[in-house]
Amino acid sequence: MKFLSKKTDSTILTQGIVYKEKGKNTKLRALLIDEQKNYCAYTEKYLQPLEQVDVEHFNSKLKNTIYDNYYNYYAVITTANKYKKDEQYQGASFFQNPFYQDSKKLNERISFSNNIYFEIDENDIEAKNLIDFLGLNHPKLSEERKKHVNRISDHFQNAGFTLDKIKEHFIKYPEELSFITAVNAEFNFDFTELLND
Repeated sequence: MKFLSKKTDSTILTQGIVYKEKGKNTKLRALLIDEQKNYCAYTEKYLQPLEQVDVEHFNSKLKNTIYDNYYNYYAVITTANKYKKDEQYQGASFFQNPFYQDSKKLNERISFSNNIYFEIDENDIEAKNLIDFLGLNHPKLSEERKKHVNRISDHFQNAGFTLDKIKEHFIKYPEELSFITAVNAEFNFDFTELLND
């Protein structure tokens, strides 16, 4: 969920770029992908050149209204929308309280362990609903995430990689950092620093 954060100095904001229905949104999509460090905002999959990536409207009810803006746009792999539960959560409180757009607040409320996203406080219905809304624990997504982490973990263990060698590998092959939250949990290290500009 690292790529839900928003920047107050975003080029999208400073240049006033908005989604155009039936128009070209190539620049908007490219800027979102750049801000998201080439990751799908919902699944944390590293975006591959042949994947279809859409400008996703987080709150679909705002699409093509005067309230649809940068804070509602994300670059998302098309299939990620299959997991999102739009209809079930229309009017949910996380639409009015976008805590997920601030990485510090998000990390204080949602965590990841044993291939599961969960709310840190079991009484935090808003965080629980956000996890469910995005389908972060959808069985197919969870299985793909688990297989990816197991594969790279086995590879690194068999190769006898040190942490420095693992970092070198990820710098050389950034697509291997798909599901970065799960990878961070597996290796007990925050590889997000490798994504910094």
